[in-house]
Amino acid sequence: MGLALGLSLAIGAVIALMLGMPESQHTRLFPQETGASGPAAQEVPAAPGTGEPAEDGDSAGTAPRGGDGPAAPDAPADGTDPVGEGTPTAGGSPTGEPEATTDEEDNVLLRSVEEEVDTAEGEFRTMEGESEVMGEGPLLTYAVEVEKGLPEDPEDFTAAVEEILGDPRGWTGGGERSVQRVDSDDADIRVLLSAPDTVDRLCAPLDTNGFVSCANGNRAVINQNRWATGVDHFDGDLETYRVYLINHEVGHTLGHGHVFCPSPGEPAPVMQQQTLFLQGCEPNGWVHPDPEETD
Repeated sequence: MGLALGLSLAIGAVIALMLGMPESQHTRLFPQETGASGPAAQEVPAAPGTGEPAEDGDSAGTAPRGGDGPAAPDAPADGTDPVGEGTPTAGGSPTGEPEATTDEEDNVLLRSVEEEVDTAEGEFRTMEGESEVMGEGPLLTYAVEVEKGLPEDPEDFTAAVEEILGDPRGWTGGGERSVQRVDSDDADIRVLLSAPDTVDRLCAPLDTNGFVSCANGNRAVINQNRWATGVDHFDGDLETYRVYLINHEVGHTLGHGHVFCPSPGEPAPVMQQQTLFLQGCEPNGWVHPDPEETD
């Protein structure tokens, strides 16, 4: 009897002491259990070849979760692998499949999209070989030269020039002339791809400021930086700009001078200085943008 009475008095004293404590002291005296009373933690896969648990992120499985606490860092609450739908994998796409073929690979006019440069070697390589005769009328021959040390693939540039100059929407339209690429020194005109400082040298006394291209005599000198990146007001339409660049400078070698935008909203004439301004016209690279003009 005396033992029971003593035990009751002791329990009452403890309860009275607890009621008088701040809440934080409650917690310190009887800390809440974390994890031990919850569900068993998920098994952690062993790191390959070690027999030891893999570090978080090393395993392709789910991240471990302890008890009823929060999910491990970077692990979704549902326990799924963090590399999921919409997250590129090593294959470059959400499914791991190779990326689709780019426009640069499919379109000869968009190949070799490279970074801008300031200078190259100053020496040129004349591209070997001949093209078919394109168009009808008196034959105009041209050679393509690429400055050594430029990042572009010379073959890509040559193929693009052939495509542009042989198109009936260009200078062959209406039966005015035919064109053929040759690799001889006596070509009628020469199309050169050059670094900006070489353009400045070859275009003198014209002032190209390392930015624009030019025609000097029978040479159409193309600034590599403009070929690589175009100009801002073409709104990323590099294909149209490249067509314009070749046709404009070749037009100068044929004796054509600059003109202005005839009316806002119309296609800009190819001999307008579209690198500098559009004057309300729409970007255009063709001499005859309307196919009916060449019929």
